[in-house]
Amino acid sequence: MPTTKMLVNYVPGDECRVALVEDGELQEFNAERMSAVSRVGNIYVGKVTNIEAGIQAAFVDFGIGENGFLHVSDLHPQYFPGEDDSTTERVGKKTPRRERPPIQRCLSRGQEITVQVLKEGVGTKGPSLTSYLSIPGKYLVMMPQMDRVGVSRKVEDDDTRRDMRKILDTL
Repeated sequence: MPTTKMLVNYVPGDECRVALVEDGELQEFNAERMSAVSRVGNIYVGKVTNIEAGIQAAFVDFGIGENGFLHVSDLHPQYFPGEDDSTTERVGKKTPRRERPPIQRCLSRGQEITVQVLKEGVGTKGPSLTSYLSIPGKYLVMMPQMDRVGVSRKVEDDDTRRDMRKILDTL
């Protein structure tokens, strides 16, 4: 019977480290600094505050005190004019540049939009955002706007990945 241990090292006000060990082998390790809380991966409902046609981007207020940057290439087709929530013809792929409408035709100032933080802001620049949402698990990645669940890159064995995809396709 396998033995599983969770080891926690916590320094109040500084850092928390957690390791998951199964049969003496490290399976997972996470470290989080209290002073540098990351928002990468977090999902928010924000409001478009400004649209810059020249750079084909929108700035979105999602409640952290600075606006995030959303480029048209990170805008899901569900926000394109004439599209609906069931748009899935390009599952998992960004829309090619020539097929994208200008951002000013897709979004309007004050419009609510669901976004996910891709990258933290640097200096005076706000965080980079996307409207292609993904919720990663240990072995699977759920993409709410798509009609499928992806297999995590953590599963490196091709046969295992193929078997997992077959099982998921039957659901």
